[in-house]
Amino acid sequence: MTFLNNTKNSTLEIAFESIDSCFGYIDYISSRIEKLIGFYNAGELDSANLTFIEVIDLMDLYIQLISKVYRVIRVDLQGQSFKDESIQKLEIHLLSVLKALLSAKEKEDVIMLCDLLEYELLDNLTQWKIKVLPELKKLKSF
Repeated sequence: MTFLNNTKNSTLEIAFESIDSCFGYIDYISSRIEKLIGFYNAGELDSANLTFIEVIDLMDLYIQLISKVYRVIRVDLQGQSFKDESIQKLEIHLLSVLKALLSAKEKEDVIMLCDLLEYELLDNLTQWKIKVLPELKKLKSF
């Protein structure tokens, strides 16, 4: 039984350490998005295409990470109250933005791509950083 409790505690501890890392990860993704917007605005499509793939890969990793962290916290801290709803809304919005980005990319609609990147994706990541991650981090004291 002690082994199971230690495993549960270390999994939860890793989840909280991951939250700390997410702040810097969001900053890095945001800087890559800004670079991508710059490439599109300058008409540097080869660089933009490579950076677009990088941003999508980074977003995929972020979504996987935050989903696992959230799942661990939700399971290990059952009964604790936190803004479950805001996480779900942001996650749904994030996935819809990514879907719209891929659609705009397929249509080669650079204006739509830049708008989605600048006004939707960057805003969504900012919301994670200023609202959800601090809320999840507070749960460490429970």
